[in-house]
Amino acid sequence: MSASLHPHFSPELLQMARWLAGDFSNQEQAWENPPFFAQIRVAYRPLPTQVFSGIGFYVEQAYGGHLEDPYRQAVVELGQTAAGMVIRNYRPLEPERWRGCAREQADQLSQLKVADITYLPGCDVHVQQQGSLFVGATEPGQRCCVVRKGQTTYLQTSIELSENQFSSHDQGRDPTTHEQVWGALAGAFRFQKITDWQSELPMISGI
Repeated sequence: MSASLHPHFSPELLQMARWLAGDFSNQEQAWENPPFFAQIRVAYRPLPTQVFSGIGFYVEQAYGGHLEDPYRQAVVELGQTAAGMVIRNYRPLEPERWRGCAREQADQLSQLKVADITYLPGCDVHVQQQGSLFVGATEPGQRCCVVRKGQTTYLQTSIELSENQFSSHDQGRDPTTHEQVWGALAGAFRFQKITDWQSELPMISGI
């Protein structure tokens, strides 16, 4: 059972929320090293407060030329436990209903409710501030289960976030051998913020 989130937010968590709110592109990385990195766009669109009574984002990840057809849709919640900052991951129950809402149809997110998503146990990302960076990794325990091409794997994610940059490295590993089964082999995807949405964050505790 995951630890409960505190109702109040530290200045560090609010800073992380501001930096995360936006549309990111790895175009520069993809141009520099096309054999290893496709051009990806990832969007963190702030959610209205009714979803979590706090800070949440609707997330879409898509190939650069196909923003209308995201290959990943998620909802994340930012919060704090006794152990520190955490990003909780949820899956939309009807992803097609929200397709495109990260950008062109963001006003539809006002209809999103907690009943429309399901929590993914074991997939929390625990975050610490290290100087001018926020650094995070999937919680220990190997419980974040992902099935790819019929094979069960566990997900290990690591992230780094600064004011205008976001990097992430997702690796799916075999639960028995712990060898990497899927994910980037050449390291983390490095994204630059190209659109800033922090003005859409709810007015909570001075955001």
